[in-house]
Amino acid sequence: MVQLRRAKRVIFSNVRFIQASKDLTASQRNLKELLILLCRILFIVFLVLAFAQPFLPASDAAAPADASEVAIVVDNSYSMQNLHAEQDLTLLNIASDRARDIIRMFPGSTSFKVISGNSPGHGAPVQESEAEGFLTELDFSAKDLVFSRTATASRASHTFILSDFQKSTFKPSLLQGYDSTTQVHLVPIAAAATSNVAIDSVYLEDEFIRSAADNVLHVSLFNAGEEALEDVQVRLIVENRQVAALSVNLPPQQATEAVMNFRVEGAGTKRAYIEVEDYPVEFDNTYYFVLSPASNIAVTEITDNASSSLQRLYQNEPFFSFTSYTAGNINYAQAGTSDIIILNGVANLSSALAATVANFVKEGGTVAVIPPAGGEEAGYAALFQNLNIPASFTGATAASSKTNVAPPDPNNPFFRTIFSEYDPKMQMPAAVRSVAWSRASEDILKYRGGAPFLSRFDRGNGHLYMMAAPLEQDFSALANHALFVPIMYKLAIGSYKQQQALAYTLSGSTIQVPAISKTKKEGVYALQKDSLAFIPEQQVRGGKLFFDTPAAMDEAGFYTLQMQDSTITTLAFNYGKAESNLAQYAPDELRALVGPGRENVHIYDAEDAFSVKDAFEKRYFGVKLWKYCLILCLFFLMAEIALIRFL
Repeated sequence: MVQLRRAKRVIFSNVRFIQASKDLTASQRNLKELLILLCRILFIVFLVLAFAQPFLPASDAAAPADASEVAIVVDNSYSMQNLHAEQDLTLLNIASDRARDIIRMFPGSTSFKVISGNSPGHGAPVQESEAEGFLTELDFSAKDLVFSRTATASRASHTFILSDFQKSTFKPSLLQGYDSTTQVHLVPIAAAATSNVAIDSVYLEDEFIRSAADNVLHVSLFNAGEEALEDVQVRLIVENRQVAALSVNLPPQQATEAVMNFRVEGAGTKRAYIEVEDYPVEFDNTYYFVLSPASNIAVTEITDNASSSLQRLYQNEPFFSFTSYTAGNINYAQAGTSDIIILNGVANLSSALAATVANFVKEGGTVAVIPPAGGEEAGYAALFQNLNIPASFTGATAASSKTNVAPPDPNNPFFRTIFSEYDPKMQMPAAVRSVAWSRASEDILKYRGGAPFLSRFDRGNGHLYMMAAPLEQDFSALANHALFVPIMYKLAIGSYKQQQALAYTLSGSTIQVPAISKTKKEGVYALQKDSLAFIPEQQVRGGKLFFDTPAAMDEAGFYTLQMQDSTITTLAFNYGKAESNLAQYAPDELRALVGPGRENVHIYDAEDAFSVKDAFEKRYFGVKLWKYCLILCLFFLMAEIALIRFL
């Protein structure tokens, strides 16, 4: 008896939920099974190959990649404060991250030298973990990355240099210290922008600093970017108190000078600085300088008139130290220490006096020549010839016609602080023209016809001021004019020179300041900032101290020069200006600079770390294929799952 299963009837409320059955033929089923089998076989094959670690041979077999020592040179100068082109991180952070990736390319037995401007661990060879720790500790330094120093410090087979490669600091000649056995790898770190505002320098309109009086400071600001900047705020701080502020517009890629008027109160050295607001490179936003109190200005007059008008003029002001000599009775040693020597109507200028005055000008002194009413001209001719001044006497007498002097130019720096209210129609004095000249460095006053009346000649390190007429009433009315006193004061004040500069750079040349007399104290001079003290190489000669900035000093600010427990003076130090120009070489520009003759220098594109890693491994390690095998393993595993699930 055959028993058949009775079909069971299932009632659905909606036939939409009934899944359609797929009819598979035997050939289709066999194809599916073959594809699944093929995927499994390929999965196993590539898995085995992944463990076997196959590779393609290196393209540069001459340079071994398994070097026992590798140098990692990281530029940590202040320009690396700039932001990266693709990430919101500083260039130093990016350089440190890429240096870690480079370290991980080498076997664990490799030792590394981490070299920077202030190398942690002093560039000693260390293992991978310690090298990565050094990279984490890196901070910005004022010491520029000296490639020649890194070349001698590193004799590794491979040296990686990670830097922004500034156009202002990098030169191809810096790589000459690396011989052909060292493979040098330049890894540029591209910045997002090169805009930056830096304080280039400051100087006083005249170096004579007067307490409770107006002083004029000139500030040079440099915009290194390619776009103009408007309303850049500039502040002047003296002894932690803001004394002046202004806003300036800065054209692109050029320097702009701002003028600030300020006053200082009280005696003694004043610590001051200029401050601007700029981001992200901030190391050059502050410029430190010192305002030293001005000592008395030494004025020496040589004249034939025992009661000249200059005596009363200069002796009325306590900040002038006035001395007068006749032409035949001169203390040359005393006169040589003056700030300014005034030859006032000397009729017979001896050859010895002419030579002394010429040397005084060449060595940095200031001389004012007021011609005599008459006398020998040979001495003046020798003086003019010695200083190469194209001047000669015209032979004018008191009976000669006089010409009015033209009103001064109010924009001339010589007159900038003289006039409270300038009147272009002011009454000017008349004078004859006893001396004529041409080609002066600057004409301060002119006759109405355009001929110079008072001019400045720059010779050597000093200046000579020439007046065209004597001060006698028969020749000139200047001595009775209101301009006479401020002009003569300005000549004397302009001759004053501070015994030390307003500021110095940390990488500057030899510094000279007055030294303590040996009869007072003997010892070693030191520069101190807070709790840090630096002893520079020093030499005392001619009453002056000469020293170089210690190499360990890398922080801008104020330093006191001390001998034992006595403070000699305060000096201001600032960073060098090369780092402020952020323009950098592109990889193609670097290749063009290095040239084809340096086969051991390799330049990578400024991209991510993988491009450097892949290019290096392909050249020296070969192309490792295990990771591609692993990828194919995963691909065929996913293909098998897809075949089972969907086919």
